[in-house]
Amino acid sequence: MFDVEFRDLKFAYPDDPGKLILSGVDYKVNKGDFVCLLGQSGCGKSTLLRLIAGLEKSNPEELLVNGQPVTGPSLDRTMVFQDYGLFPWMTAGENICIALKQKHKDWSAAQRKELALKWMANLDLDEELFDKLPMNLSGGQRQRFATARAFALDAPLMLMDEPFGALDAVTKALLQDTVLDLWSKETENRKTVFFVTHSVDEALLLATDILVLGQAPSKIIYTHHFTPETKPTRETLYTDPDVRDLREKLTRIINEEIQEKARRAKEAREKKAAEQPRKRAGRRK
Repeated sequence: MFDVEFRDLKFAYPDDPGKLILSGVDYKVNKGDFVCLLGQSGCGKSTLLRLIAGLEKSNPEELLVNGQPVTGPSLDRTMVFQDYGLFPWMTAGENICIALKQKHKDWSAAQRKELALKWMANLDLDEELFDKLPMNLSGGQRQRFATARAFALDAPLMLMDEPFGALDAVTKALLQDTVLDLWSKETENRKTVFFVTHSVDEALLLATDILVLGQAPSKIIYTHHFTPETKPTRETLYTDPDVRDLREKLTRIINEEIQEKARRAKEAREKKAAEQPRKRAGRRK
């Protein structure tokens, strides 16, 4: 179980150092928490996930995982991508086994396959799908394989970047329940999870902690922590008045950010349009 601490985390991409994506993220995530990141598109949610994963480089003093600076990718941190991240030339089962080979180098192929099949079963995947290529699977099946691979690696920290965003409502609900159930069962060594989503309802259902990021350059503008007694379930998601109030509050905060971004974009367009006649006049002189 890993904790994660952001200490005034700032980030800009190396090719555009003057444009901050994150402008000072401050928060400590406790071991075993399920954190959902909310916010409008482009606010830095996925960037924050990539920094935790070590796929982007952060200031060593500003991001600590289990008390240590993040220096690069690690098998202690596993990631589930929105586009599944399965190698198309390998069978779905081989996609799990190749990841296990990196962690368990001394295991036999039979041992790796046995663990892969176990997690396939945990994700309601039939054994016969092991030898199917990803292109021959449905979107829901591909995402189940990606999730099974992440759980099979048994990393203390799991990062999930809108993993169910492209799925139909029924498949999405089934996978939400499956992931929540698998995470909840790990009572002693429960994984710390970061989950990026655009869905307020998905965050309410899954999270122990909800973090809302403002528009870029972004920082955390709102947080909410659920106790075991107040955490919503699928049964209370639409019936509990406190959950309804929180849903409205989160939706309002995000919509206000969207409106503010639209206002700034409009002002920028108007300013640019107003400058064009002056530039043309200057050239004529």
